[in-house]
Amino acid sequence: MVAVGVELLVVVILLILIVGLLIESRISARDHLEGYDIALDEMKQSLNVVAQVLHKLPEMVPQFQINENPLSQILEFFKQRAQQQASLGADQLRDDNGRFSHGENDESTEGGGGPSS
Repeated sequence: MVAVGVELLVVVILLILIVGLLIESRISARDHLEGYDIALDEMKQSLNVVAQVLHKLPEMVPQFQINENPLSQILEFFKQRAQQQASLGADQLRDDNGRFSHGENDESTEGGGGPSS
């Protein structure tokens, strides 16, 4: 009989400890969840600020329209450059000695007035 009473006492003490641990874990979990709730509220407020800025962004950006392809101007420039170079011709770019020049004669090299050797 005494053994049954001791076993019953041990079981009751263990049940009290288990219930106490469950209560303590719920309290600590609630504290952690409150911290998460605070962090979620801060993120929600931050996202609301970002959403407001994104809604106002079209009003803040200047509006402009391009009626033509922007690459067309670049292509037209290269086309004009190619026509100019074709109109100059290779003969106009070379001097009498066959060297490339800007088209003007250099007086010092034509008269043989180069450096003496």
